[in-house]
Amino acid sequence: MLYGGAPKKILLIQTAFLGDVVLATALQRRLSEAFPEAEIHWLVRPDAEAIVAPLVPFGRVLVYAKRAEARGPGGFFRMARILEEREFDAAVAVQRSFRTAALLWQAGIPLRIGFAGAGGWFFYNRRVPHQGRHARDRMVRLVEGFGVSAADPPEPYLRVATDAREAVLARLAAAGVGSRERLVILAPGSAWRTKQWPARYFGRVAGDLLAKGFDRGIVVGGGGDGMLAAEVADAAGEGSSRILDWTGKTTAAELVATIAHAQFCIANDSAPGHIAGAVDTPLVAIFGPTTPEMGFVPLGRWVTIAGHQALACRPCSRHGSMHCPVGTHACMEELDPVGVSRVALQFDSETGSRGV
Repeated sequence: MLYGGAPKKILLIQTAFLGDVVLATALQRRLSEAFPEAEIHWLVRPDAEAIVAPLVPFGRVLVYAKRAEARGPGGFFRMARILEEREFDAAVAVQRSFRTAALLWQAGIPLRIGFAGAGGWFFYNRRVPHQGRHARDRMVRLVEGFGVSAADPPEPYLRVATDAREAVLARLAAAGVGSRERLVILAPGSAWRTKQWPARYFGRVAGDLLAKGFDRGIVVGGGGDGMLAAEVADAAGEGSSRILDWTGKTTAAELVATIAHAQFCIANDSAPGHIAGAVDTPLVAIFGPTTPEMGFVPLGRWVTIAGHQALACRPCSRHGSMHCPVGTHACMEELDPVGVSRVALQFDSETGSRGV
């Protein structure tokens, strides 16, 4: 092993979007396998704290509000002091940002592992090629900085917090949802508008599923997705009264618990899809401006991807955008909800539809 002895206290830093944090749990898994005696700590954004907290003992999640109270040079140096006081002997940086690299150097962490070619790469004393077919594979390669093999990377995983599970069950009961009812999660939102399959299409698929064996639909998303939830319900036809709007009404931990409790999930290229894959909830993920070949699809046993295969303009960007570059949004508008319903129902029958 290249490192002079097994590390005792490792910091894993991933302060990107929730979906990226979910994928980084595969790296934590490999680190735990390689160093079972080591303490593994996370540094994440505030919205991801509840996602990773159940994965490690209490007190091992640090929050970096880099766009809020910890923004700017003052927040940077305060965070560096906190890390220095924790006396980590190794840190692994998933992000390729200059700020991340500089933060670990400023904190004086002896072994700093990051990607070759990353912003601030010279702050790392072990650098790993940013290579791999999937983002999960690229992340797990960072263990090579310890001299550990990255072969056969593990799947991302999440655990449901007990208090979040109880809160979700109580909310379902209050809504009159029986304990044995079959639920489908609908996640029509995305931070990027071009990655949103039309909400009315989600509604049509929901109507089909509710007519063919599912009992309720739950629309999840952020506080700004209420209009999307209304569109989903309006388009669900006779099933509209059985669609619950939980947009903006769940914490991150409760979102994980809600998806884990359901029998199926339909989501855009966004965090709920990654969560579904990580908790083994069967998923159909809708991909439009982005494609699976880019390496960011959700991973899991029961994941399938739906996308328009006949468009030469795909992919049009790495993350999606707010407006379609060619003005048609054909990758989403032309993706037939009937076809997605067919895929979802076939997939549901093949997975055996997990019991509640």
